[in-house]
Amino acid sequence: MKFILNTAVDPHFCVLFDEADNLIEKKNWENRKLDGSEMFEFLQKHEAEITFCGGITGPGGFSSLRAGGGILNAISVAHAIPVHQVRADTWIEKIIGSEDFLLNSFSDGVFFVDGEDLERITIDEAIVKFEQPMFVGLLPPEKQEKIEKTFDHSFENSEQVLLEVLKESTPQEQFHADYEFPAV
Repeated sequence: MKFILNTAVDPHFCVLFDEADNLIEKKNWENRKLDGSEMFEFLQKHEAEITFCGGITGPGGFSSLRAGGGILNAISVAHAIPVHQVRADTWIEKIIGSEDFLLNSFSDGVFFVDGEDLERITIDEAIVKFEQPMFVGLLPPEKQEKIEKTFDHSFENSEQVLLEVLKESTPQEQFHADYEFPAV
């Protein structure tokens, strides 16, 4: 089975796929304080051999990414497989087919794609800077309220897209979280 994990952006989730990339089961949760218990409970139900594991490196909350990284590294060691990892912006770009989105910085601002880099700006700067629709679905409600323009997009099949992006990534010996990027 293939196990993928998202503890970077809301809602957090873990998913199991079979070897033909068919969805077996998915678990979502909103409460970040439950990351460890939600993942552990999910994995206890599925004690089969895991042949692939991967997750989103960030940005995200410190505790959430640490819990997710711990689970992915434990799976990697227990099953003698590498860990696949991608940044949230890479995944979101594939989902919406555009670089026009904002990504929560988990501080006082947001990130937006600027060429191949992410630039962090305040919410007020984002409102002034962007005149086209923006993707804000992953921002917390208090940040969403400040931004009037939204990019309407469904997250249908987002787990499948994440699996595909992870499969294209170079596997690593260990999961390394990007708590907030670029480094600030």
